[in-house]
Amino acid sequence: MKAKAILETILYGEDIPALRRFYEDVIGLEVRRELEGQFVFFHCGESMLLVFNPLTARTKPISFTSAPPHGALGAGHVCFSASTKELEAWRKHLGGHGIAIEADFEWPGGGRSIYCRDPAGNSVEFAEPRIWGLPRRSLRNKKLVVASHNPGKVKEINELLGPFGVETIPAASLGLPEPAETGSTFEANAALKSQAAAKASGMPALADDSGICVDALGGDPGVYSARWAGLAKDFALAMRNVEEKLQALGATAPEKRRAHFVSMLSVAWPDGHIENFEGQVHGTLVWPPRGKHGFGYDPMFLPEGRDMTFGEMDPDAKHEISHRAVAFRKLVDALF
Repeated sequence: MKAKAILETILYGEDIPALRRFYEDVIGLEVRRELEGQFVFFHCGESMLLVFNPLTARTKPISFTSAPPHGALGAGHVCFSASTKELEAWRKHLGGHGIAIEADFEWPGGGRSIYCRDPAGNSVEFAEPRIWGLPRRSLRNKKLVVASHNPGKVKEINELLGPFGVETIPAASLGLPEPAETGSTFEANAALKSQAAAKASGMPALADDSGICVDALGGDPGVYSARWAGLAKDFALAMRNVEEKLQALGATAPEKRRAHFVSMLSVAWPDGHIENFEGQVHGTLVWPPRGKHGFGYDPMFLPEGRDMTFGEMDPDAKHEISHRAVAFRKLVDALF
């Protein structure tokens, strides 16, 4: 037998709140479980990072998990995958948080790593996968299932992937059903759709979960953006719903109408591997809607620093700055 993948990595540190802030706020991981003073669990790609307080982990079972006593002596080590471009971004990001880079190492066989420390003294590495000779997955000149039944979204994805020789296949043309979007985050819903399409088709699949988050509405409609349009996908109705709620709050000034679009792209392979990429664009909401281009909430969204809504922009202009374009640039850096 052969192990398939690393499911979890465990680190230890006594100051659980400080470690949560580091891995959530600095490293950007999603918190899945936490028990005050005892542990905090993070989701990272296809695996989990578990951080325990050794003072409690070694002496008694963890009440929430019924895990037996466990622990390690000395500092631990965790390594996150990063592309060449991402390594530079991590250097800048960590520096902005006042975190020193302890080492920047070029491996003799190719590839690079950078190292820093978390608040407990654990070694944190960011490295190119090629340091282990791991193959780099690529979508260039491949067939790719687009796991969406939204014609506007499929069209926009085709336009963005056009230069890379990708043959896109709409999920609807394969008779694939739309899975229920039961996740509470954009990432969860995108992954659910891409994995279902990859498993059903036997090909790599790309899914997008996107929506608009309105500050004055507490982030709504967010992951429920499509549902606000109803079964008929009536986004004129959805935009009116947003506007009526803003009017009810007296949110008429631009500074009270702040919003941002989110796009989460998820690429899944039939073997279960998955990679996610997020993009955002910030702006304000206008009324009445303007423009006939785009789809969804585009006609009422005015990006920062622009005088045209997404609905007024031609596709090329929108693709330069849109949330989906931002996510696609990250995808292209990683997979092309």
